[in-house]
Amino acid sequence: MLFELIAERYERRSILITANQAFSGWDNLFPDPGMTVAAIARLVHHSTIFELNVESYRRKKAASDKQAQRDNDKTKHLTLSRLVP
Repeated sequence: MLFELIAERYERRSILITANQAFSGWDNLFPDPGMTVAAIARLVHHSTIFELNVESYRRKKAASDKQAQRDNDKTKHLTLSRLVP
C-alpha cells in the first residue's frame, strides 16, 4: 500500500514521509528490490530531504524498557536460586 500511495502522489501532490531508517534499510518494506528502488526514486525526485540524525525517542524508550526487564528477570532468578537449595 505504501508503494501505491507514493506512486499515486508522484508528481501530482505533495507527500511528507518521516522515517528513522535510511533508504539503504528499506529492502524489507517492499516485496522485491525493484519496487524498493522505484519507490525511493519517486520520493527523492524533486524532493528536499532533511536528515536530522537524532536518536529516536521510541527506540531509546524500548531499549530502556528491555534493559529494565532484563534487570528484573535477573533479580527474580537470583532470588529463586537463593530459595532453592
